[in-house]
Amino acid sequence: MRKNSTAQREMPLGRLRNIMENRRKISSLIPYRVRDNKIFVYLQKRAKDAKGLPDLFGFFGGGVEGNENPEETLRREIKEELDFVLESFVHFKKYEFNDSIQDTFFLEVEDDFDEKIKVLEGEYGKWLSEQEVLSESKFVEDDRVVLKEFYGFLRAQK
Repeated sequence: MRKNSTAQREMPLGRLRNIMENRRKISSLIPYRVRDNKIFVYLQKRAKDAKGLPDLFGFFGGGVEGNENPEETLRREIKEELDFVLESFVHFKKYEFNDSIQDTFFLEVEDDFDEKIKVLEGEYGKWLSEQEVLSESKFVEDDRVVLKEFYGFLRAQK
């Protein structure tokens, strides 16, 4: 007689609760611009030797420190990673992924955004079109999920 394989794989509720409560809390920014009716987002190419998610494209931003709220985290991280002081930005959505809780913010930027920043973390920053985001093989999958929804949100605003 075969044993119930599902029962063998079930995780104890207490362990599952502990994992869910200890997910990393992060804040991320989507700088974007629209050119010729195409949406471009500015993303980080993470370093090949990065501790987490090496050699992938993803958002600028990072983890909460101490008692920071998501907005404080975002301001600190963007200053650290882009040497850019965020003055205004909009909260897009909070996502709950398996290993993180991500507050995502967006900012429509001007053509001179590249001149106002200095990439201090990762290999470089790059403008990517929607098609490039969807087809790029080296991409943080959680961020791709967010961007698919973000593109729909922007199109609905027109």
